[in-house]
Amino acid sequence: MVFDVSQDILEMISAILPKIGGVAIVLILGFIIGKLVGKAITVIMTRVGIDRVISDSGLGKTLKEANLTLSSLIGTLARWFIYLIALLTIADIMQVAALSNFLELVVEYIPYLILGLLIIGLGFLFADFISKAIANSLREIGFIHVEIVNFFVRLFVYLIVVLTSLSVMKIDITIINTFASAMAWGLAAGIALAMGLALGLGLKDAIAKNAESVLKSVGFATSKLSQEIKTKDLEGEIKRLESEINTLRQEKMRELEEKKARLETLSKPVENIEEFLNKVVGSSGKVTKVYGGYQVMILDPIIFPWADVMITMQNMGYDVWVSKKDNMYFVVCKLKAE
Repeated sequence: MVFDVSQDILEMISAILPKIGGVAIVLILGFIIGKLVGKAITVIMTRVGIDRVISDSGLGKTLKEANLTLSSLIGTLARWFIYLIALLTIADIMQVAALSNFLELVVEYIPYLILGLLIIGLGFLFADFISKAIANSLREIGFIHVEIVNFFVRLFVYLIVVLTSLSVMKIDITIINTFASAMAWGLAAGIALAMGLALGLGLKDAIAKNAESVLKSVGFATSKLSQEIKTKDLEGEIKRLESEINTLRQEKMRELEEKKARLETLSKPVENIEEFLNKVVGSSGKVTKVYGGYQVMILDPIIFPWADVMITMQNMGYDVWVSKKDNMYFVVCKLKAE
């Protein structure tokens, strides 16, 4: 009988010892890994500078009052997440179903918790940024109720961030959401109305005070623009006239060159005078050889080449004159007497 009891105890111990060994190993590894992961995340977040970025925000000031930093808080959550995974593994090894189920639920929920906290942190940071940006813009236009608008804008963004984070963390916010939606719409309408009234009342005097200078500036700008347009029109007209003058100058130069070349041609001696006269006169006259020279009856005085005939014949040693007989004009060319 004693032998049977001892054998049962030994069997129970031999069955428990492997589990105890596994629990010890998981516990040690979980503790070491949790410590390392938590410390690594804290160091990384610190080097990234997230604590410095949020130091002036509402979240940063709150953490500072609690002697905490966002990087250390995230590192702590990561460390405990590893610890809980180790405890869940231990519960499975020890086959403690109730504890295992509970720890499994906790481990599954922690990522949502971390994500919700990150949304709160980043959302509060964004709220501070957007409120400061709006405040600076309002100060530039001389708005006097900047702090009030800044407070309501920040409150509005905080409300949205908190509701979003609660939804991510699987917290039922149906009732809160209904109330918050109504409050948000009312808050937004109030902000819009307040800004409209404040801008209207605050800028009324400034607009009235500066209206004259604004009108003068507009008038000066309009006058200057009109002068610039007129100047450009005049410049265009001047360029057009210069182009026309250059064209006329070139035409005159070409005409002078043609006349000069023509005079040179007419000054050259002619071998056959009668042939030359018939060729030059053409249908505008009739060439007749007379005693001592030539006579040309003018048939068309308008197209008759007066200059060609008279200059050429003069250069060839002829006296040239024009006579009229029976309403007809004649060009008479006689050799000069020696």
